[in-house]
Amino acid sequence: MEEGVRELLQLAAYPRGAVGIPSPETERAIERAARLLRQSGGRAIPVQDRACPAGLSSLAGGPRVVFLAGPWDHPGPLVAIVGSRDASDDGCDVAFDLARSLAEHGVAVVSGLARGIDAAAHRGALEARGKSGAVLGTGLERVYPKEHRALQCALAESLGLLSAILPGSPPTRNTFASRNRILAAISDAVVVVQGRERSGALLTATAAQRLGRPLAALPWDSRDPLGAAPHALIRAGAATLVRGTADVLEMIGVEKRIRQPSEVSGSATGSAATAMPKAAPAAAPKGVAPGGREEVLWTALRERPESLEQAARRAKLTIAEASAAFVLLEILGRARREPGGAVRRLGRR
Repeated sequence: MEEGVRELLQLAAYPRGAVGIPSPETERAIERAARLLRQSGGRAIPVQDRACPAGLSSLAGGPRVVFLAGPWDHPGPLVAIVGSRDASDDGCDVAFDLARSLAEHGVAVVSGLARGIDAAAHRGALEARGKSGAVLGTGLERVYPKEHRALQCALAESLGLLSAILPGSPPTRNTFASRNRILAAISDAVVVVQGRERSGALLTATAAQRLGRPLAALPWDSRDPLGAAPHALIRAGAATLVRGTADVLEMIGVEKRIRQPSEVSGSATGSAATAMPKAAPAAAPKGVAPGGREEVLWTALRERPESLEQAARRAKLTIAEASAAFVLLEILGRARREPGGAVRRLGRR
């Protein structure tokens, strides 16, 4: 093991301010961490290093060393998009579309790789062939949640992955809380999309406030429990109410512009690194063949009423295909047409 790497791993292995000769157990942990770091393709970087994402050195009580995979070389602003793991379809749609649009304007999107809002934001930025990176609550060698393996690999080759956890160390509630604080520290702004009253996204929001980062939140129906966190931030005057991309760009001082094809990172025929990993497929509704048009349409439908054209566009079906599929879903009691012609899904995924 290189001496410089060993020193950095020792710094990461000890709590801030700890001194003394490493115990045999700590030495074994450092050797294991060095092996796992090599295997994951990561590198150890002191937070004061210019290669480390800006802002981390100003985080009180933060890590002295972080572990990076990927380039972390974006010259423009970084915006964190965060929210609930059990987000609604509408919440995921909003996060995806906001991230995609921000990426089209040269903004890199960062989040925590969790289910729900985080994953939707990452995928939206990757869909635009933009930059997205993740701050992990685990070591670089772990994939959590497991179904995000392809997404984690794509992010490693996009903006990158960042962890403050010594490779090989078990994740805890505190490591995920630390992840949220680090997200705020490296971001030029934080946007809270959805969250319940005690959402973990509020930890990121609180850290953003303490660090003086611009904080934004999206409004929702007052009856929606997933709107509790953003509503609380807006009501307290802690967050700016934003309605979409233009408001976020204005908040961070970036002019809205049309992105030219030559500015897009990657191309339609580019490597898998910039291709958007697909979300895990939903279970087929009862009475519908897995993979059939009815399942595709049912997955695309929302619980709120909308036009069949919108659902068909999301499902990548023609109107004729969607109409035929919807009839069967109605017969099975899995969807309903509302007065006025709007359609909606019955039942959750």
